[in-house]
Amino acid sequence: MTISWCDFIAGSVAGVCGLLIGHPADTIKVRQQTFQSSGCIHIAIQTIKYEGLHGFYKGMGFPLLTAGIMNSVFFGVYGNCLRALENFHKRQEPENNGVSKYWYMNIFFAGVCAGTAQVAVASPVELVKIQLQSQTGTWEKQHSRKHTGPINCILHIVNEHGLRGLYHGSQITMCRDSLSSGLYVLTYVVCLDMFHGPQQVWTVIFAGGTAGVISWASIIPLDVIKSRIQADDLSNPRYKGIVDCTVKSYKKDGLHVFRRGFITCSFRSFPVNAATFLGYERSLKFCQHVSKDFFTHPEQKDT
Repeated sequence: MTISWCDFIAGSVAGVCGLLIGHPADTIKVRQQTFQSSGCIHIAIQTIKYEGLHGFYKGMGFPLLTAGIMNSVFFGVYGNCLRALENFHKRQEPENNGVSKYWYMNIFFAGVCAGTAQVAVASPVELVKIQLQSQTGTWEKQHSRKHTGPINCILHIVNEHGLRGLYHGSQITMCRDSLSSGLYVLTYVVCLDMFHGPQQVWTVIFAGGTAGVISWASIIPLDVIKSRIQADDLSNPRYKGIVDCTVKSYKKDGLHVFRRGFITCSFRSFPVNAATFLGYERSLKFCQHVSKDFFTHPEQKDT
């Protein structure tokens, strides 16, 4: 199989686009899921009051540096895995010259593979981001200031717990990202098919935003558990694992705790994922055009 690097390049652009739009709302969502006071408006007001607008951008530095890599892995693995699956089914059914009858199944499975692959990058990034986002130092005593920035946070974790410490919460991250990624790309493609492809900007915006909302809505309980595990004190953890975190969260805050951040996440997901897919589609098209021109001989262009 020939690897297409256009998917990786387009994914990198897409990741930066989504992060720039969605980080402030992501900070509110993480604090809703980890703090005792869970109202999004209350958290927003407290953040502005004690930390200023800068508080909404805590933990953004490291994700900004790695967003390109993370989404490059996701879209790169997704695009190449999908082509491999389609080529395999076409060899099995040579009489079918169009899209295989397994198209949607291939979309979903390629998304699952991509979501699983990106955990290797996403888990440390999410850990550092959430450790920084959950710090207030003033108005939430349980989450006092320990790290001065992403580099300091990484060094502290590695010194105290080794490289393995950076993957604290990786199991729940994989549970969250694998199946939801399959649903994510499947929803996007189904929406695009309803409007006959990504030719129009508004179809990409609608399909990307809808895919984000649906995929996030399906994993909010897992995201709550993941946020709590990764916001925990790694040296003196309250939670021993996924099951322990689930049980303790339920006993303390009731069943409603597992839907914390849903409204914030829904409002955030549409514009973030609309921007992500718009950046992906446009940069992918540009990259493919440049690649075609670069690798095509002059005499072939003239014919």
